Amino acid sequence: MKFSLSDAQIAAEPIAHDAAGGFVVFEGKVRNHAEGRSVVGLEYEAFPEMALSQGEALVQEAIERFGLLEARVIHRVGQLAIGDTAVVVQTASAHRREAFEACEWIMDQLKCRVPIWKRETYASGVSEWVVPGEASSSLVDDEMFARQMRLPEIGPEGQASLAGARVLLVGVGGLAAGSLPSLVGSGIGTLGLVDADLVELSNLHRQTLFASSDVGRLKVERAAVFARRLRPQLAVHAFPVRLSEANAEQLISGYDWIVDGTDSLSTKLLLDRVCQSLGRPLVSASVHQFEGQLMTVRPGGSCLADLFPEPPPDHCVGTCAQSGVLGVVPSLMGVLQANEVIKGILGLPVLDDKLLLFDFRTLEATMIRRTVSGERSSGGSVWDVDAVSINLENFDLVDIREPDETPEINQPHRRVPIAKCYEAEWERPTLFVCASGRRSYRLVADLRARGVRDVFSLQGGVEYLERD
Repeated sequence: MKFSLSDAQIAAEPIAHDAAGGFVVFEGKVRNHAEGRSVVGLEYEAFPEMALSQGEALVQEAIERFGLLEARVIHRVGQLAIGDTAVVVQTASAHRREAFEACEWIMDQLKCRVPIWKRETYASGVSEWVVPGEASSSLVDDEMFARQMRLPEIGPEGQASLAGARVLLVGVGGLAAGSLPSLVGSGIGTLGLVDADLVELSNLHRQTLFASSDVGRLKVERAAVFARRLRPQLAVHAFPVRLSEANAEQLISGYDWIVDGTDSLSTKLLLDRVCQSLGRPLVSASVHQFEGQLMTVRPGGSCLADLFPEPPPDHCVGTCAQSGVLGVVPSLMGVLQANEVIKGILGLPVLDDKLLLFDFRTLEATMIRRTVSGERSSGGSVWDVDAVSINLENFDLVDIREPDETPEINQPHRRVPIAKCYEAEWERPTLFVCASGRRSYRLVADLRARGVRDVFSLQGGVEYLERD
């Protein structure tokens, strides 16, 4: 047995394994205080058959998940005094990192998955059963949210609405670095996290939920630890999977509000469609270099499919890895996403008929009104064209690259900085071109959202223009 219960004093017994180079031992002891109250003792009670079965499965899962060579857990039951050891977790692996990670993971999972109950006895003589992972009373929340509840728009009733809300974050990266702490800090009761990625060193300048020691670990698990440290009473569910057609409905259906923290257009459109189908509000944001966009989609209202009547091609917008991004931009847009969710739960107005565009270089914000188009199809974009299928003589060709970008275009054209394209009048059919087709697509999408119709983007950019 790798998991056992004991009604007597427990201690770690050495693990011997010649292939192991890292051994970690954690001992959890009874302390003399909890949530500001003086503790004089406690009692653990378990349903043995179920606790042993689930505990054994938990340890075996840790061995497989972290590639451990050995792992053991001993948990006390019965009466314990201050200073007694309540639990011992031991892990052994070829290297220290996996042993440390597995030990922490086992303790996090043990509290919420294995049916062991704790009753604390306080100096006042009062005894209370404590639900694993939750505070022993509501005093902590009352104090934590006291200043927020003073707002007339919130109060105790609004705070209760936040506590009852279930919010799903799809994508736990740069946007989540802003939205997750804000949502947890607001008092959201249940948080779901969906992301299959591991933390990479290149993430850290903008994904500040993580530390350098988290590199190589699952984002959802490290983000869950961050959230629980901020507010232990929070219910967090981590889903280390990639959102897909196969699992989207199942994941989304269990939550009240959905937050889009992805950098994939196809995933955003999938979220948009499934949320509309299930009647779930969606708060979507995207970032590009120094810019951010934000919108809230209500069931039955204007959605992403109205803003982009035709699904954009994969090349239209570069990811952070391809195009670069200022580190603060995702976090700040994520905070705005959380603000939309909080307002929506409280019944306050949200951006359900507008698109917010924000330029963090100039601190200029632009609001674009959105409407239900009634024309949602699944074909390729009619405004993203290739040089073979059109006659260039029928268009005004406009190069929106920066002045120092090369090569030069050999076709007759004008060179107009992208910022000035938003101010200009485009009366003739106009074909915009940039280096790759990404900037021109974003420009055309924005212009068409403003009602400008005869504007087009050249697929592939300058290279494809000269090739054809």
